[in-house]
Amino acid sequence: MRIAVILNPAADRGRAGERRAEIERGLTGHGLAYELFVTRGPGHATELARAALEAGFSAVAAAGGDGTLNEVAQALVGSGVPMGIIPCGSGNDFVKAVGIPGDVAGALDVLARGRAREVDVGAVEADGLGTRYFLNCFGAGIDGQIALDYKRMRFLRGELGYLWAAVFELFRFRGVRARVEADGSRYEGVLALLPLQNGPYAGGGFHMAPGAAPDDGFLDLVLVEDRSVPRRFPLLVRFRDGTYLRLPGTRRIRVKEVRVELTRPVPAHLDGEILPKPVTSLRAEVRPGALRVIC
Repeated sequence: MRIAVILNPAADRGRAGERRAEIERGLTGHGLAYELFVTRGPGHATELARAALEAGFSAVAAAGGDGTLNEVAQALVGSGVPMGIIPCGSGNDFVKAVGIPGDVAGALDVLARGRAREVDVGAVEADGLGTRYFLNCFGAGIDGQIALDYKRMRFLRGELGYLWAAVFELFRFRGVRARVEADGSRYEGVLALLPLQNGPYAGGGFHMAPGAAPDDGFLDLVLVEDRSVPRRFPLLVRFRDGTYLRLPGTRRIRVKEVRVELTRPVPAHLDGEILPKPVTSLRAEVRPGALRVIC
């Protein structure tokens, strides 16, 4: 197996670059044939992955966080070439969904075994931005704003950073009126949160969709109605352990396709990567088994 390894040194607030020597030692120690490529900025991982496909690599491994995986997946979806994962990010939510160890050494053991399985991806079209894929989660609402706040932080990272951004937005975020159509069901109301989950976790450990699996042929749509600031705090606690559905004004729907119209633009993210502009309308669907992942 000839592997292209794409390392994003900016992942984990710039700490991923410090893992390069460890990664290369591990790859060499496993006797893997590889070439390592380093990204230079946003979007470059997608370009490198496309170049790796053209060069005939038998696998492409993403070394970084969920955003790096997302960029690499944009090139690999539908190609049949498997994606390997070397987690070096701050959240690493997708590796939890597919059962890859969260440490570099353990992930390299999995990569060396080379066993690939097909997983679903979500495909989103939003406000003329073209089709973009997500592996783990898409969010438009308070979760999109939280992802944007986290990207702007300089010091906090990982679970603590997402938690701080979430507390900040509990006070600040205004709910948005939404019209949602999903597999024949309809909803209209003022929402604070409407993520689409392919995996169970988001935001570095928030249990957004307990039991969600990236190979079940469905996405999990979560709708959380807006509420006063004091009534938002129990939600934050319940999202940590996945028991939020016991609270009124919450629902979860397993869907294959969903359309959303919003009355004002809100920030949106794909696997934590912020879309170029806020969105007001979107269509999303599941693409069953569209990506092969070494896990």
